[in-house]
Amino acid sequence: MPILTLALSDIPEGVPHQPGDAPVILIRDGREVTALGHLCPHLNLPLKKGVVRDGTMICAFHHACFSARTGRQTQPPGHGDLSRYDATVDGETVTVTLPDDAAPHAAPDHATKGVDPTRVVIAGAGAAAEACAHGLREDGFEGAIAMISPEARAPYDRTMLSKAVLTGAKAATDLTLTDAAALAARDIVLIPGTISAIAPGRVTLEGGGIHAFDHLLVAPGGTPNVPDLPGIDLGGIHTLRDADHATAIAEAAGSARRAVLVGGGFIGMEGALSLAKRGLEVTVILREEVPLARVLGDRVGRAIRTEHEEAGVRFVTGASVAGFDGDGQVEGVRIEGGDAVPADLVILATGVRPATHGIDGLPTERDGGVAVAADLSVPGLDGVRVAGDCARVPTPFGPARIEHWRVAQQHGRAAARAIRGHASETDIPFFWTALARQYRYVGHATEWDEIRVDGDPSGPFLARYIKDGRVMAALAAGRDADLAALHLEMVAVGGPVAA
Repeated sequence: MPILTLALSDIPEGVPHQPGDAPVILIRDGREVTALGHLCPHLNLPLKKGVVRDGTMICAFHHACFSARTGRQTQPPGHGDLSRYDATVDGETVTVTLPDDAAPHAAPDHATKGVDPTRVVIAGAGAAAEACAHGLREDGFEGAIAMISPEARAPYDRTMLSKAVLTGAKAATDLTLTDAAALAARDIVLIPGTISAIAPGRVTLEGGGIHAFDHLLVAPGGTPNVPDLPGIDLGGIHTLRDADHATAIAEAAGSARRAVLVGGGFIGMEGALSLAKRGLEVTVILREEVPLARVLGDRVGRAIRTEHEEAGVRFVTGASVAGFDGDGQVEGVRIEGGDAVPADLVILATGVRPATHGIDGLPTERDGGVAVAADLSVPGLDGVRVAGDCARVPTPFGPARIEHWRVAQQHGRAAARAIRGHASETDIPFFWTALARQYRYVGHATEWDEIRVDGDPSGPFLARYIKDGRVMAALAAGRDADLAALHLEMVAVGGPVAA
């Protein structure tokens, strides 16, 4: 049983400290020392780069949060509490005892189906659905839990589809988060199907099946937008939303030479780099001049475009697609008023819409989203909540429908807490994107008065998006600890901070 001995003065206060290469993180608060597992359960990244504030430790990479005293995970991504080890302070000496088989984290304890007659139905098997099901069981819920999903696939990590799957580094089957055995161990039933109607206490599936519920969480995710253009049905034209889509694109990329991505959002830009890494000639067609400028600002968008061009990606900007050429198989993408861009593989990265179309009884807005209360409940529908891509939720930054994986996980946790009758927790929206480097974004800003950039977007930088004297959001690359600290500052005040 390994034992570490070190001086109390060698442990800095208020920061995660890893002594050498020991598999432990030490957090000191005065004369108290807590010893925790050293790796984040999300992607096993080192927590020594994290930030501690007000009793919370946040992973600097993807902003999973943990109690700095107990190791309990309090915010996603990932799923698992940090192991806690014995640490004693005797005078000025700290002794830490590690088990021989020390693991940095473990899944929390969970309940299974018992005598509770309460029925929870979840429409979806994505990030929100998985987080809700886990949250219920880990809070001791012993009622029935059923996930209804057209994919009928155990929850998996969609964030890797446009990255590792397209590059060929991983297969979609490698991305499973909660496999069939883990679902069964928690008495979570996965049912193939699509909800077509909601009525008091029951849902109807396409094909006529009916499932009764006491609580319903609608979290079906999004559906890719497909433009109605000539040649759209040609072979070689793909959307990218689920595991089957990514697998088909990865297989096609093995024999393709020229790929065209229509659209320059996060998925389009990630996909472009992934295919360029495989040696394909890649072109991105944009309506705008600068990718992602609407979300991140012109200066940052130009830096991202430059990084892509340095990786060999070509851009056709200020362009609208008129159609697709080919005889059975796509051979080119026609530009309005211009020539065709040669292609034998096309990805439509033209955004998604909430997958709520065709669900009778669900009050949707014009874009397909559903306005919900702070606890995700739908006004007028008893026992019904909506989460993930479909939910327009009150936030400290204003009502927002945010299509990001971590936010969906937060919604799932919040839904579980509400179903169990617990008060809601405050956290801040966060997402990341893996382009030529990692970009991380906290908060939410749809408009701004100014963008204050600390550093230069071509190197390490932190950009603050300011509206009415408040920092509504921030984006960073190479400044992970600074962004994590700002995230915890936003948590502390419950929203935007003073500029």
